[in-house]
Amino acid sequence: MWPFTRRSHTSPESETAKRAAEKSLQEARAREPEVEAKLTESRRVKEQLRAHNRANAYSDFVESIVLGRLRGDT
Repeated sequence: MWPFTRRSHTSPESETAKRAAEKSLQEARAREPEVEAKLTESRRVKEQLRAHNRANAYSDFVESIVLGRLRGDT
């Protein structure tokens, strides 16, 4: 087995990185409700667009039937 010795101190860089990671995590947790609200709003808008597109597709379908009959294509 290799005779590795364990370091008793941590490097300043690793402490700085650890503090930065903890700060980033705290900021992310603080923004979580805001992000969740935006996600919910995005899903709601997406569903409204789907419903709107379905209505437009149906309207286009009916319009093509009516215009076809007016031209006498039946």
